[in-house]
Amino acid sequence: MTDFNFKRAKEIPIFDDQGRRWLGQKGLVNEANEEERFSIVGEGYKVIQHDEVAEVIEKALEDLKLDHTITPKLINEGIRVSLDLHFPTIQQSIAGENLKMWASFDNSYNCTTGLRLEVNAFLPETNDYVYSAVVSETLNRYYHKHTKGLSIDVFEGTLNKGIELFQTKIKEEFESLANTAITAMQAREFIKELVEKKEIKTAKKYLEMILDRLSSEGVAEKMTNAWMLYRLISAIFTKEVSSIDIRKSNSREMLNKIKNHKWSI
Repeated sequence: MTDFNFKRAKEIPIFDDQGRRWLGQKGLVNEANEEERFSIVGEGYKVIQHDEVAEVIEKALEDLKLDHTITPKLINEGIRVSLDLHFPTIQQSIAGENLKMWASFDNSYNCTTGLRLEVNAFLPETNDYVYSAVVSETLNRYYHKHTKGLSIDVFEGTLNKGIELFQTKIKEEFESLANTAITAMQAREFIKELVEKKEIKTAKKYLEMILDRLSSEGVAEKMTNAWMLYRLISAIFTKEVSSIDIRKSNSREMLNKIKNHKWSI
């Protein structure tokens, strides 16, 4: 098993200024350094250690005999961990581009996430775009709060379902975008309209970045379908949005806007 040397959480009792113990709550601190405090949680909260999660995932992937890599991303100095799972042999061709399956498994010691697995896709770096996570509306998600009854033995089944969705519905969703013809001018007007209406949660600064790229030399000529537009948006979000959750939320919102827009040439 891979040793990622994650921080481990330790439960401690909490006392008030008079030395009375808080009822119904406990503290979570760094097992190796109790001065580093993670959070205060309810008595029913069950600690799931990051290294235990990684071990279960690796064991499941070995059982499934899936070629894979695991890359940990430490969030908030390792209090939260996101494990990026890449599967080089699970891929689809969308408009001539190599779309690969990607998944992330999140765990935290500060209640920012429970155990969460999401299956989606990513595109490698090309001459025109940086590496980008491509978020689909077709998600296969496993989520469980940290409680006494928590079990993570459903990971294998959840991942298998994610593979099925990637090979069918996600492929269909993105191919539908690739078959929707648009021009660079239409794409720019579409983004301008979103900025002006302000009926969107995605920050204006990211929309302006999209407009700048749509106006740049070489990009406009290649903008021939809705997939290319979403591909561009995904690349910008991946590069510019540091928060994983905000990036996913922005991507889903923009994907939904593109799919529901009435394009016509």
